[in-house]
Amino acid sequence: MVATSLIMDVNGTVEGGPREFDCFALALQWPGTICHRTSHCCSSNACCRGTNSPTEFTIHGLWPDYNDGTWPSCCSRARFDVKEISPLMDALEKYWPSLYCSRSSTWFSGKGIFWAHEVDITCMSLYTVKSFCPP
Repeated sequence: MVATSLIMDVNGTVEGGPREFDCFALALQWPGTICHRTSHCCSSNACCRGTNSPTEFTIHGLWPDYNDGTWPSCCSRARFDVKEISPLMDALEKYWPSLYCSRSSTWFSGKGIFWAHEVDITCMSLYTVKSFCPP
């Protein structure tokens, strides 16, 4: 897998969670390499969409980080509400698709909501970040 990372400074806080984070780490992936190695297809795997498979870099993850090399970790599960992201689903499927048939593809009670996995592992809800703008 080919991946690249970009760090963006932000001033964000998480309500009732870990201390304020310093930045986001954005990891991108090249779907051509991942899809070429795909030997098993499932409904959540974007590699299995034929001519609609991704042809550009896609997001692998967007995670909060601290400047000291550590990152926030969960003490309890963040609440994920698929209704909150429903207006973003088309964009998420295009720019942040799941390229695997794995546990994260069947997260959120087996409904195939890949992004619930991202919320779960970082303890970050998209809706608890108070500020997304740099100072």
